[in-house]
Amino acid sequence: MNMRQRKSKIQYDQETQILSIRLASRKSVDSDMYDNVVVDYDKQGKPVHIDIMAFSLADFRRIPNSKKMINATA
Repeated sequence: MNMRQRKSKIQYDQETQILSIRLASRKSVDSDMYDNVVVDYDKQGKPVHIDIMAFSLADFRRIPNSKKMINATA
């Protein structure tokens, strides 16, 4: 068993309503904002992190098949 603790790739902050998705461990050097979504890019221009702001988990749960998507990431 690997004793190194792995950081979760998907995190949700209920207080700020921000869903964060870590795509890669590379350092981000640039970012773009599209409406309520921020995408961070590495030096090769590949996305490494995504933040979705004003994301309501309660609203998401009302979408058909959302429970399947939530369980797939757990």
